[in-house]
Amino acid sequence: MEELDIRYARSGGVAIAYQVVGDGPTDLVYVPDFVSNLVYVWESPHWRDFYERLARTFRLILFDKRGTGLSDHGGQFAALDTRMEDLHAVLDATGSSSTALLASHDGCSLAALYAATYPERTRALVLFHPVAYSKFEPERDPDSELAQLREEWGTQAFSDEIMRMSVPSLADDEDERAWFANWLRIGASPSRRTP
Repeated sequence: MEELDIRYARSGGVAIAYQVVGDGPTDLVYVPDFVSNLVYVWESPHWRDFYERLARTFRLILFDKRGTGLSDHGGQFAALDTRMEDLHAVLDATGSSSTALLASHDGCSLAALYAATYPERTRALVLFHPVAYSKFEPERDPDSELAQLREEWGTQAFSDEIMRMSVPSLADDEDERAWFANWLRIGASPSRRTP
């Protein structure tokens, strides 16, 4: 892997961290899910392999969304359209005028909004495990869920719970558990993760 070259795009006075890897003929931006960190991600063999494979074919553009990883918070929890304009600023900074978007989990809504807002700059849209909510879901108590998230964020138990739900095949591996817990901790703090 080439040396980490982290740069910052300016979006409304906020610095958004990004990185470009590879030099393929097609630009591909990866829109991450709820947390990320452009430095720490490379310490995971799973993510390293994923990014290196993409960078063999594409000019891969990576970024930390506002309020996560190396990017500024901006003083308040960012609305979806604000984060979408942050992505726009990153793509402008990298000189990408025709971009394929690959998004994961809650990054899918951001990527879909970008594609709808800037169709002339969107080459393709690929969504991995988009999250949608239905009126048929059982009643949820968002205030209680947010309070629990703020209280438990950063604990190994909370991290283990997320791992068991999202990647059960790795949930018993001590190294993976430790990496994932640290991924959450340095990807966002409780106040940066929730409104």
